[in-house]
Amino acid sequence: MAGRTSKFLIGIFVITGTVLAAVIIIWVGAADVFRKGSIYVTYFDESVQGLQADSIVKYRGVAVGKVKSIKVAPDDRLIEVVMKVDLSSDLQNHTEAQLRTTGITGIVFIELDQVRPGEKSSSPRINFQNSYPVIPSRRSEISRLLADTNEIMKSIKAVDFKGLSDQLKNTTLAVENFIDGKQTNSVMSNLESTTANIDKAMEGLRVTMENLQSFSESINENPSELFFKRPPPPRKPME
Repeated sequence: MAGRTSKFLIGIFVITGTVLAAVIIIWVGAADVFRKGSIYVTYFDESVQGLQADSIVKYRGVAVGKVKSIKVAPDDRLIEVVMKVDLSSDLQNHTEAQLRTTGITGIVFIELDQVRPGEKSSSPRINFQNSYPVIPSRRSEISRLLADTNEIMKSIKAVDFKGLSDQLKNTTLAVENFIDGKQTNSVMSNLESTTANIDKAMEGLRVTMENLQSFSESINENPSELFFKRPPPPRKPME
C-alpha cells in the first residue's frame, strides 16, 4: 500500500513539473510574440562574432528591442540580422545600425543612432529581396580602425624608398660637386676680395666721419673762427 502511494506521489510530481515547464515555455514565447515593436532587418559586411539571438538592440543607450535571428544573407557574403524594435520613428531613412561592445565583458549588441549629416554611408548594397524593412548599417569602430590601418600599410608599402634614397644620394653628390667646383672657388675668391674692399671703404668713411665730427665740435665751441679766422700766411716761393 505504501509503495502504491509513493508511485502516485511521484507521478503527480512529474506531471506537475511537466505542466509548469510547458506553461513557462508558452508564457515566454507568448511574451515575445506580444511584445510591442516592428520587425526590421539589417546587413553587416563584417564579422558579427559575439552577437546572438536575444542580444539587446539599443537606441542611443536605451534598450528598444532584441535580435530575433542571425544568418548568412542570400548573397553568401553579408550577415543578415533580424530584430524587433519598439520605435515609432522612420528607422529606414533616418537611422543606422552599428555593432557595439559592452566594456571589457565582450558582450556585443546593436546600437541604433541617427544618420550623421554629411557622413558618407558605409552601408553595403543590397541586391536581393527582403522580407522586412531594411535599416542601413554602419561599420563598427574596430572595423573602420582596421580598414584605416590597412590603407596606411598599403600606402607605406607603395612608397619607393629605394628611389628616394637614390635621389637623395644624387642630390648630395651634386651639392658636393658644386661646392668643390672651380666656379664655386672663383665665387668665393671674388667674395673675399669684395669683402676686403668694403672693409677699406668703411675705414675711410669712419676717418671722414671723425674729421667732420671734430670740425663740427670746433665750430660749435668758437663759431667766429668760421668767418673771422685769419687766413694762413701766403707760402713763400721756393728758393
